[in-house]
Amino acid sequence: MRRFISTLVLSILFFNLSAQEVLVDKWLVAGKIAVLEPALSKIQNVKGDTFNAVELLKQPILNFQSVLPKANQELLGTGLVWKEQAVDADSSLHLYFASGTNSVGLIASYIQSEGFWKGSVCIESLLPFEAFIGDIKVASRYSGLEKAEEVTKDLSLNAANHKLLIKVFIPDTLSKEARLKVYLKPSTGFLASSISSSVNPRQTKTLKHLLEGTKLAGASISATGEMALITISEVDTKTEKSSYQRRIIQLDNNKILATYRNSEVSQLKWMPKGNKISYLYSGSVWVYNFDTGTELEMVKGLNDIASYTWSPTEQLVFYYVDEKPEEQKGDMRRILSMEDRQSGWRNRQFLYTADIKTGIHQRLTWGNQSTLLHDISADGTKILFSTSYEDYSERPYTRQNLYQLNLNTRQLDTIWTDKLFSLSTTYSPNGKQLLAIGSPLAFGNIGVNVSDERIPNGFDSQAYLFDIESGSIDAITHDFNPAIQDAHWSKLSGAIYFNTVDEDRNSLYEYNFKNKRFTKLNLSEEVMQSIDFAHEKPMAVYTGSGSNSWPKAYLLNLKTKASVLVDNTDAVNYTEVQFGDTKDWSFTSSQGQSVTACYYLPPNFDSTKKYPMIVYYYGGTSPVGRDFGGRYPMQYYAANGFVVLVLQPSGAIGFGQDFSAAHVNAWGKITADEIIEGTQKFCSENSFVDNKKVGCMGASYGGFMTMYLLTQTDVFAAAISHAGISSISSYWGEGFWGYSYSAEASANSFPWNNRELYIDQSPLFSVDKVVTPLLLLHGSDDTNVPVGESIQMFTALKLLGKPVELIQIDGADHHIHKYTQRVEWTNTILAYFTKYLKTDDNWWKEFYPDSNY
Repeated sequence: MRRFISTLVLSILFFNLSAQEVLVDKWLVAGKIAVLEPALSKIQNVKGDTFNAVELLKQPILNFQSVLPKANQELLGTGLVWKEQAVDADSSLHLYFASGTNSVGLIASYIQSEGFWKGSVCIESLLPFEAFIGDIKVASRYSGLEKAEEVTKDLSLNAANHKLLIKVFIPDTLSKEARLKVYLKPSTGFLASSISSSVNPRQTKTLKHLLEGTKLAGASISATGEMALITISEVDTKTEKSSYQRRIIQLDNNKILATYRNSEVSQLKWMPKGNKISYLYSGSVWVYNFDTGTELEMVKGLNDIASYTWSPTEQLVFYYVDEKPEEQKGDMRRILSMEDRQSGWRNRQFLYTADIKTGIHQRLTWGNQSTLLHDISADGTKILFSTSYEDYSERPYTRQNLYQLNLNTRQLDTIWTDKLFSLSTTYSPNGKQLLAIGSPLAFGNIGVNVSDERIPNGFDSQAYLFDIESGSIDAITHDFNPAIQDAHWSKLSGAIYFNTVDEDRNSLYEYNFKNKRFTKLNLSEEVMQSIDFAHEKPMAVYTGSGSNSWPKAYLLNLKTKASVLVDNTDAVNYTEVQFGDTKDWSFTSSQGQSVTACYYLPPNFDSTKKYPMIVYYYGGTSPVGRDFGGRYPMQYYAANGFVVLVLQPSGAIGFGQDFSAAHVNAWGKITADEIIEGTQKFCSENSFVDNKKVGCMGASYGGFMTMYLLTQTDVFAAAISHAGISSISSYWGEGFWGYSYSAEASANSFPWNNRELYIDQSPLFSVDKVVTPLLLLHGSDDTNVPVGESIQMFTALKLLGKPVELIQIDGADHHIHKYTQRVEWTNTILAYFTKYLKTDDNWWKEFYPDSNY
């Protein structure tokens, strides 16, 4: 091998030489890892080349993706320890690598960028090298030189603490000191003071943390309460597809008992008894018994089923078969109903059973409407199922029939027919009552609790007890403010456990029949995302998160009410992440309404400074929850230097029926005033907010609110609407669910009988009042709120000469799911607010440079 020159000079510079250089003066050095040449290295390959030792630098010797170098910590399992080392008086890092074998040396530091920052990376080295910012290779050269030459590459950084990792190839002939020198230098228009370097791995929340790495996706518990099924997901950033790992754990020691990956099996479910898991594989239902260690094929011939459910006695499997219509011939298609525009509406699903002992399959339901299984009685002899159909004569334009079928005699009893406001139902433990969950109007006015002849909000779900024999009804949540999501009626304690929307949190309540009281259980997270109950012991597992707490899974003892952590998969993504504080706030509006809110502060918040602020809201029928992730990550916005105020204006469920009823036939009337008033009060009470640099943002109904707000006020410096509604009538008629959502939001109001609502409350008809710069974001394939809602707002503002931008996300529906689009869409939001609230348009121009069309 040719002897390499012994001195290594590695220098990272940035392109604009007139700007000030920033020296990286502290480093973490892990030493070197020996790399050996492969066998047969002297033989020529198909290209006629023999092996070059520098190829050893290219090989992936370690997975550095999750590595955050930290002083005095070991590098994975190598035995190497990161040691802090400062540059010498000559601004260089002097290194000595002992000779012996070919090796790769590892050196790291961190570059902190306060915001979007751009420059060029220039690397000067006598030895081969690779340099990475985060997981991206920014520069490399694989040949040694007699004289150092520069390698220059462009570099762009978002706001974050970026890991800088340098791999250098150390030949076995190197015997003297090596030297490393690194500079940072911004491009024109960017400041050297906006970046700094250190050896501190402390991070703030980024999209990488939020979207990449392993994520907790679900949890369920065995009947005995002794085991749990934990589902983990991870997205492949290259293919943009998610993979899933499902593992069975022993809850008393967290020991992994089994693992299932991707689609080798599907529809894993705990059996109603014991520690048995069932799953679909190759058209059969299989059961694995963890107590006996046996696996059995229980049911065959289920190749075309949509889903399956076990009888509580484990004697029957219930499953759906999807029946599809004949394929359409020609290009002309008659639309039979509003729902017929939706894919799959003409498909029908019917119930079947398979007997475990005999293997006999039987069809349970027939007809022209799909049947929906609600519940199976505890003794396995009866089922509840429903059918529904459209009825356009009265809102909400569907009616429900509920039936009870005796599986032994096939006797069919009708529980109710033609019911407006459909309900979900489950049996009581003794099978004599039903627990029904649905609209306040589901049983006339029994569940209604509003004042001043208001129309109740049908999305504010209530719970009822329905006596099967007498038909009597008890509206048990009549005076209970949280909205009901779902419930579990325990056969062990007799109590009902309600999963609720509780203001801006999701809470678990226990309903006691003796005193008819609801008791809130003190869980470990602000937002309970899911819960599953054991059948044989008073135990449950739940998943949850909070404003500053990533998703986790817990075991809940329903007797002691104690929670124990059982899965913390996401923790690896947030090892060194620092979050800003989240604080509660509220105000009383000029109309006397108490409005709650919370606000997120940037990490390292300084109350003596002035910060730009983003005001976020939905304004529709749901509150904005405090969950950790979501499509609008408040902590990520805060990490980019914004205060984020999240308001819960009138109309949202979870605050009581009177509060949610304000949503009906309002379309911004009350909500806009509260958002404007709340923003102004918050600014006046908190001097750290720059009240001249306040932006607002909402999506869907919240996008409508953004458009409407701009017709009412000039308090905001910039605004963003994602998938917003500009004309209530066009959304009502064109959106897949426009008319059915309006059945609640615009109860009994139509374009022909309430022009004041459909015209005066539509932003499009007052667009001439808008003075605030507006960014419109919309998926091109949005079926919920068609993209035309943003297009017509864009057209109007353009004709009026108002500042407006329209960004269309190609192929996206109402929500942005694809990884690459999610990253670009989220950063577009921040780039726009950075432009107007921080008076810095560099990031925006990077995405959308000026053109001359």
